[in-house]
Amino acid sequence: MEVLRFKKANCKNCYKCIRECPIKAIRFEDHQAQIISDECILCGNCVRVCPQNAKQVRDDTQIVKDYLAQGKKVIVSLAPSYVAAFQIKSLPPLAAALKKLGVYDVLETAVGANMVKQEYERLVDEKMPVIISTCCHSVIKLVQKYYVDCIPYLAPVISPMHAHANLIKEQDPDAVVVFISPCISKKDEVDQYCKSGGVDCTITFDELHNWLEEEGIEIDRSLEDEERYRCRFFPETGGILKSMDKRPDYHYITVDGVENCRRALEEIRDGKLQGYFIEMSACHGSCINGPAMPKDVRGMVEAQAYVDDAADPVRDYDVSHDITMGKAVKSELNPRMMPGEATIAEILARIGKTKPEDMLNCGACGYSTCREKAIAVYQGKADIEMCLPYMKERAESVSNKILDATPHAIIAVGPDLRIQQFNYAAHQLFSIPQGEDMVGRPISDVYDVTELVAVVDSGENIVSERGMLDSLGIYVEKSIIYDSEHELVFIFLKDINAEEKEAQRTAAMRRETIEVTDQVISKQMRVVQEIASLLGETTAETKVALTKLKNSMAD
Repeated sequence: MEVLRFKKANCKNCYKCIRECPIKAIRFEDHQAQIISDECILCGNCVRVCPQNAKQVRDDTQIVKDYLAQGKKVIVSLAPSYVAAFQIKSLPPLAAALKKLGVYDVLETAVGANMVKQEYERLVDEKMPVIISTCCHSVIKLVQKYYVDCIPYLAPVISPMHAHANLIKEQDPDAVVVFISPCISKKDEVDQYCKSGGVDCTITFDELHNWLEEEGIEIDRSLEDEERYRCRFFPETGGILKSMDKRPDYHYITVDGVENCRRALEEIRDGKLQGYFIEMSACHGSCINGPAMPKDVRGMVEAQAYVDDAADPVRDYDVSHDITMGKAVKSELNPRMMPGEATIAEILARIGKTKPEDMLNCGACGYSTCREKAIAVYQGKADIEMCLPYMKERAESVSNKILDATPHAIIAVGPDLRIQQFNYAAHQLFSIPQGEDMVGRPISDVYDVTELVAVVDSGENIVSERGMLDSLGIYVEKSIIYDSEHELVFIFLKDINAEEKEAQRTAAMRRETIEVTDQVISKQMRVVQEIASLLGETTAETKVALTKLKNSMAD
């Protein structure tokens, strides 16, 4: 299982992890960050800086719990930075807490550090021209993957973790050794070097802190003792050098932080250094600033004070052993395909970067230069859309095209009552030449400010209201919307002058038609009434005549 991975649901495309990754071992694909395992050196910078907590370190706490449940004899090797992680000055308080969890014993990895520094002193005595300390597994991975020419300069010595675990098992073959530290790369070191012995499992201080909280176990600081040892300096910057007996004819240099380590390795690779012992650590401040320190740990200054208080500048551990301290480091170089200049230019052109002035090198995408980002796109590590200035420009271009394409006037007004947006239709509506820039001008130049202020003060928007726009003498349908979050007033005006005049003409025609119809109906009623009157008189006369004829015939 990978030591470090990303939680997909939490990644928000902020690119902060790429900016902080010193070797850019992160791939963005489908808007999701992914660790590139064969490039990653597990420095933990991405874990430290992620604002969404989207990086997930493999938690091996359950493995330790299983050992305990199986009745195994678990012995903890505790990295000397524990004093900074838990704000204590000696081992007994934390040892007592760990024993409540069920572990058999708790010992200090500083004992292994003492064994390692003796080997370093031997290498100096043998006049190895350049010696790079090999306590930091992230530094070793950096050399293995990116500076293979420097492998001969790595001290061929196992780490304090490995040395101490081997010592514990030499003294107690039944022991199961659990290493606890602030480092996530140690998980990989255990996977890589300890399969056949040594450390059985490693968890971080952060994981231990959570485990103690889960069990409701508090650290009893009243158990502090006065034991102090020189190799407890190891976890601070320069701590290895403080623990060593130095030869006057050697240069002893401390380098921390991956970028500084890279610069030093480049000097070593170029053959510029001779007679140097270089203490290297991937973390600024070394192990007391490891990526897996408990979340509530204070700053590096106080952390270093705890280390200094727990250490003695002279007193060493008295260790005798038959442990093999040698270590061979193999190359893990993974050649990467590099694009040609024409390909780089083509990738840059796709995001509108065709001239030197287009190369902003802003770093928003996580890469230092536009060229680096283009190479990452070629290697499949970055999406073309990761260029924020390009995406902003494209979004603004699309937005402007939409605004200019709409047939209705749209005006955006800022809190200072000055125009911030004035689209093409607005220029046409107010008969303002298209080339005349309206942005920044007072809105009062074209619109009644009183109406806008009323909307802002009342919080009641005007929606689809029809009426006469007095300043132009035309009819419009208007909506005035106030965006309180951004303090903007939007004016939407639809020219309905022709429509309104047509409606008025139609209404006039309707009234005229009704009047004519009323006149026709009245005239027709009079004619009907006159016809009815004449018909009534004729019918009466006919009736009289016919009655007389009938009587005559009857006679």
